[in-house]
Amino acid sequence: MFLSPICLSQVPAPSPGTIENWLIPAAAVASMALLFKKLFPRKHEVGRVVPNAPSPEVITRTDFHHELNTIRDKIDARFLALSEKIEALGITIHEKLAQIESAVARVDERTKK
Repeated sequence: MFLSPICLSQVPAPSPGTIENWLIPAAAVASMALLFKKLFPRKHEVGRVVPNAPSPEVITRTDFHHELNTIRDKIDARFLALSEKIEALGITIHEKLAQIESAVARVDERTKK
């Protein structure tokens, strides 16, 4: 059925503020529903395939410990490298402070005369 412009002109115009009276609460309810959906996702069924989920891998205990030891060795190596760099920086800072201290002592002796 086709609505003619005459039919639409007979519909009364809503009073000012009527749309806001239901639009704002509807937006609040919709945002709460989206937040609820984001915070509480549905539980996945046991046999159901979930898209973008990581595939389950079977790993043995020896493989796990081997990987763990590898990661531990990498962390130890990086820790040693960082500690050597920090020690080198400490030595250079100490040398620069000694130079500054001697320069200040020379300036102090010159000003005392």
